[in-house]
Amino acid sequence: MIDMKIGQYHLTSDKYEVKVNKMTLDNNGQPVTSYDEKSGINRLVEVPLAHCKNVEDALRWLRGYLIRTGSERITTMDQLARENKKN
Repeated sequence: MIDMKIGQYHLTSDKYEVKVNKMTLDNNGQPVTSYDEKSGINRLVEVPLAHCKNVEDALRWLRGYLIRTGSERITTMDQLARENKKN
């Protein structure tokens, strides 16, 4: 089973798929949790972003997502290639 955190993104898996979620962070950059009274477990507050068939696809999807939603405006193919290599 996969349970990886990359920045504010959380990758988890079960036997069928790999999920990419975006964690909610507090002002200190720590993940926010909520207490589930029914199960008695603290759970991360997350938003689902993608469901992928394997880790490679999940990481490829996350790289593309970070490029698409990044703060830098990409206007040339050279910039796109540099961003692709960074992520």
